[in-house]
Amino acid sequence: MVSGLSEFPVRKLTARRPKAPRTLVRIAPQSVGVFYNIPSAVKVTRNSSAGVIEFVDQYFSPQDLATFAKQFNVAIPPITANHIVGKNDPNNPQVEAELDIQWVLGIGVNAQGWFWIEADNVWLYGFGVHMFGTTNVPLVNSISYGWNEEDQCEDGIGGDECQQLGVDSKGYVARVNIQFQKIGLRGISLISASGDSGANGRTDPDCTENHLNPPYPAASPFITSVGGTQIDETDGKANLPNPPPGCRGQNCASAGTEEAVSYDQAEYASGGGFSFVASQPTYQAAAVQAYFNSGVQLPPASYYNAQGRGFPDVAALGSEVLIIADGSIEPVGGTSCSSPIWGGVIALLNDRAIQKNSKPLGFLNPLLYKMAAACPTCFQDITKGDNVCTEDGCSPNCKGFYCAKGWDPVTGLGSPNYGAMLTYINNNILNKN
Repeated sequence: MVSGLSEFPVRKLTARRPKAPRTLVRIAPQSVGVFYNIPSAVKVTRNSSAGVIEFVDQYFSPQDLATFAKQFNVAIPPITANHIVGKNDPNNPQVEAELDIQWVLGIGVNAQGWFWIEADNVWLYGFGVHMFGTTNVPLVNSISYGWNEEDQCEDGIGGDECQQLGVDSKGYVARVNIQFQKIGLRGISLISASGDSGANGRTDPDCTENHLNPPYPAASPFITSVGGTQIDETDGKANLPNPPPGCRGQNCASAGTEEAVSYDQAEYASGGGFSFVASQPTYQAAAVQAYFNSGVQLPPASYYNAQGRGFPDVAALGSEVLIIADGSIEPVGGTSCSSPIWGGVIALLNDRAIQKNSKPLGFLNPLLYKMAAACPTCFQDITKGDNVCTEDGCSPNCKGFYCAKGWDPVTGLGSPNYGAMLTYINNNILNKN
């Protein structure tokens, strides 16, 4: 394939700024530590690395990253020049890139940080070829971009790559899935935001179509897809012990009930559903069947592919998340917050795996579903919420999925319990190698 023939903007899962001042509790790295059982002293000690994948002129400011580290008392080493792939413009930082890099390294404390930005005309196939063919790459990668699975060959998305490959959108998705599979075989973890416009998707904000729209790459079976959660506004608490400077006046969360994000509170709905291209992988078959057997309300059967790959796989906080942008603290939201949080968690777990046997966890999904079956406490099950609305609101025509006990196509297996996950990995994987 020859790339670089033309330039179009790629649509993405945009980090969302609240439309109006909010009084909700907000999320600092210390909040995530409390909610997800990550001790404050935990940090990367070996060659565990974590990075973010960006497209279309999304740059980060090293100064903002350093300010984030200082304001929230987290150890983030500067990103070295050889860990920046592509051209970053530090004088033109964008909210999405700032969010991604600050949070993957704000949770994966002390990890080797990477910033990877593709050229304007490159989409997922080009990225997959690039990463697979590059010798030195980050072990954990968070992607906050996506578009409707059936529209991957649109101009401005993968149109050029589809034309060069001679495929339609279905063929394009299949080819990218192969690239993602190859990357996983190298021991590299790919993590993706699940989308911000519910089960209906960004291409159908008013829910006029007769089917749901899974976003891609979230619907790939070879990527770990992450849905969004929020703190229930009725019971959120903000009394962190020894809060960092960045929490002054910010109401940083210390307790509360985690639920699926809702349009009413977070102003978006978490993406989730079933792929129309990829069949359901064996690693999740039992969990998906349990969902269908639970008696939960479902959309019309013709709206989704019950035999397809179900997503998301997991979830994390994705509303009122604090970042530094242009030197100032501000809250943002979106599953593009949730994905780098999980990336940071995996960077911490990778550190233990590398210490023990020099091998990273790699492709995560088979491990996550096996872990959930054997260790239910390894995940914090989210049983409240749905993804019926879109980012434009809730039309009476909108359909979607509802949370249930166990896996569901809104919040997956749930949010992480780092301590329990670490114990499970130590006892069932590392001590057997």
